[in-house]
Amino acid sequence: MATNCSATESLVVNVAPDFVRPYVLPKYRGRAIKLTPSQIIRFSITANSSGGAFSLVQHNGKDSGWTSARPHTHHKTHEHFYCARGRVELWGKKNATDASHEARVGTVGDYGNIPPGSIHTFQLTDPDTQLSHVFHPGGFEDLFDAFSLGDWATDTTSSPYLAISADDSPFGPLTPEADQLLRGLDLYAAPEEEYIPRRDFVNGTVGDSGLNWHNGTNHLPNDSTIPYFVAKDYGPKYLNSESGHKIIQPLATPDQATGGNFSMGTIIMSPKRANESASHANPAHHFALQMEDGQLALSVRGYDSALLIQGDVAFVPAGVPFTYHATVPFTKFVYMSAGAKGLDYELLKNSVEWNFTAYPSD
Repeated sequence: MATNCSATESLVVNVAPDFVRPYVLPKYRGRAIKLTPSQIIRFSITANSSGGAFSLVQHNGKDSGWTSARPHTHHKTHEHFYCARGRVELWGKKNATDASHEARVGTVGDYGNIPPGSIHTFQLTDPDTQLSHVFHPGGFEDLFDAFSLGDWATDTTSSPYLAISADDSPFGPLTPEADQLLRGLDLYAAPEEEYIPRRDFVNGTVGDSGLNWHNGTNHLPNDSTIPYFVAKDYGPKYLNSESGHKIIQPLATPDQATGGNFSMGTIIMSPKRANESASHANPAHHFALQMEDGQLALSVRGYDSALLIQGDVAFVPAGVPFTYHATVPFTKFVYMSAGAKGLDYELLKNSVEWNFTAYPSD
């Protein structure tokens, strides 16, 4: 759980604010709803809290025998999947003649990129699973409210999801009324007779046999209209050795993002030594992170400092300086930037290509 200290305004909140400000949302806190009786959606970053730049929802549940959404496309929203816990199945296909019907079994650290116009869906397949969804621009999270089965309390023990054995598929026939509502929320259901999620996985992958999964380098395409997947630690890696070591692993750059105004990836950090300064940033765009491992100290001017652990989320608006450092070895977070020149851009300017997920041991 994130903690705060000293005596100024606290960074830590229990619900994502409804206006743009720096904040830290502790693990399993935040406003939440029941997507199904056992699946929970937590609103960690919203269109209101990010000024419309992007949204992050954390989707928790157990293994199910059905996809959590009808196969569908978006016309405006670019969606990113990140498996933060457990295991998922992900599907993505460009909505074009002869496009490859891709699917992956995703485990912790695996990523999927779904541009507007791509048919996709997803399924939770382990007893303790979290699939993080990032939407840019923000706002698509309103759909979950429209189809909510009710609020989920996160202010007390905040269990990840409701522990029940039975949870049947929530989808019946798609009525014209439901279809109209979905379309108004930027979800266009794919006709059932035209798209059936394939399940003929071999070693966790199916589709273009020339694409690697957990068996070789995963390349990022130079086309922002193609859906793609990146296996944990099999994408590009770069080492920055300013103020300690950082390994940057881009998952989506502006070249892969609709409009060129978003980037996402992971950063692994070495702990700050006694003779080192904390890393400093003054983002040109709204910046956010989701903690994956270790512990991160975050300080924002005018606020108490905070310590973040796995599952915590932080958001810092554009133009607000902050410092950050790892307090333990191998601290890792997912970063999100609402533009082409975010924290990753600044770090990559002084980085070299790197072949490892371990930083130098000097």
